[in-house]
Amino acid sequence: MGGEDPIEEVRDVERSSHAVYGLVIITATLVADRLHATDALVSLLALWGATLVLVLAHTYSALIAELSRRGHRLTYMERHVLIADNIPLATSVVVPSVLLAAAGVGILDLALAIDLSILLSIAALFGLGAYQAHQEGAPPGHQVAIGVLGGVLGIIIVVAEVALAH
Repeated sequence: MGGEDPIEEVRDVERSSHAVYGLVIITATLVADRLHATDALVSLLALWGATLVLVLAHTYSALIAELSRRGHRLTYMERHVLIADNIPLATSVVVPSVLLAAAGVGILDLALAIDLSILLSIAALFGLGAYQAHQEGAPPGHQVAIGVLGGVLGIIIVVAEVALAH
């Protein structure tokens, strides 16, 4: 990352972190839904509902934390940056939404749409880990190892979330 504005580096790290968090929660939601899904629209609405709650709760908690940290009312720009930091949480629902919509109009089987969404989310976790390692200047072998570790950790967390909460 070197040479970048330190504030932008922090924002990039925050956004990467939020992307991982969003992918894990969306994947867990998909896995839980896969166990009993019968209607693509119901699955899509459940996914959007989970995403909305996730984004609102995370943005709210970030705003509260920032208020405490700064000790004053946040400016428009400070609020805007915190909200923008949470966009990666919401974008983790895009690909599964497209696949579920395809299932809804009969292009894909619902189970296949959910399975592809889960696999692509795990692949995205791998990609984010590898990208972060690349940004830190890690050699290619380490980038792949970090990516694999990120994917495996994501799977473990998803399994734990589904087992404990669903």
